Amino acid sequence: MAMLGAEPDVVRKLRALPAVGMKQVPGVGLVGVLWWYAGTVLYPSQLLKRRGVQVVGDVVGSEPSGLPRPGAGRRFSTRHSEPVLMDGVSHNAHLVEDFDRLAVWYDTLVRPFSEPVFDEALRVIARYLAPDSRVLDLGCGPGRELRRVAALVPEGEVVGADLAAGMLRSAHDAARRQGIANCAFFQADAGRLPPRFDGAFDVVYSSLAHHHFPDPDAAARSALRCLRPGGVYCIVDPGPRWFTTLSAPLGRLADPGWIGWHTPEEFRMLLMRAGFGTACWVPLLPGLGLAVGQKPAD
Repeated sequence: MAMLGAEPDVVRKLRALPAVGMKQVPGVGLVGVLWWYAGTVLYPSQLLKRRGVQVVGDVVGSEPSGLPRPGAGRRFSTRHSEPVLMDGVSHNAHLVEDFDRLAVWYDTLVRPFSEPVFDEALRVIARYLAPDSRVLDLGCGPGRELRRVAALVPEGEVVGADLAAGMLRSAHDAARRQGIANCAFFQADAGRLPPRFDGAFDVVYSSLAHHHFPDPDAAARSALRCLRPGGVYCIVDPGPRWFTTLSAPLGRLADPGWIGWHTPEEFRMLLMRAGFGTACWVPLLPGLGLAVGQKPAD
């Protein structure tokens, strides 16, 4: 694959940026490792999986039931045509300073790694969605995953929440360029989502963002609060201990805002501790999976 050859053009451009030193962007080594792992493991595994080869283990725990069901429809996208920013400054604002600086470049840097992972995750999440579902993307970043989900809920909407205002602006601009109207964007802390979100969503998901949340328990409780009864929270992230053990030193060194990984069992315990009625781990590709919790129905 071309991405695995000589130094990528995007990396050469990053080296040339005068206003942002390499300490303020994901390390070139991290980008290289992500792209290498995608090319040598994720894409081949995805191809094998499409051909019926079992490349990961089985689901662990209780999967959601009774889905999809009629969704909540549109609300936020009809009221907010521009990103809604916080009135004050979050006490976690320092954790997203690098993401604000990276907003224009971030999607290019992570896409080779994140795309096959979300491909597999979306095959699962889509089973929980109705055409009119209202969905919250928690830690939406530049919004590529959000735009894909928006296409699956043409009568519903997707709300992107992120603490980094730069990411929100990039996500909003990209959605508008593509003519996607059923979306809205809010600056928010994952652990302190705004009261206006209470009981508003059918599905909440975070894609490769959970390991940046400084208080995972608060984020899980916050997601639960924002769900309608019977709704689900889906966390796409690394999980198996072999992967998290090997990758933790690199994440700690080079990934801006990295807090820490959870194993599949830790994810299930986290969700149950937050108040979800059921929780499971769905393996997606080697090293990565989907933790799913379902809110108890009324």
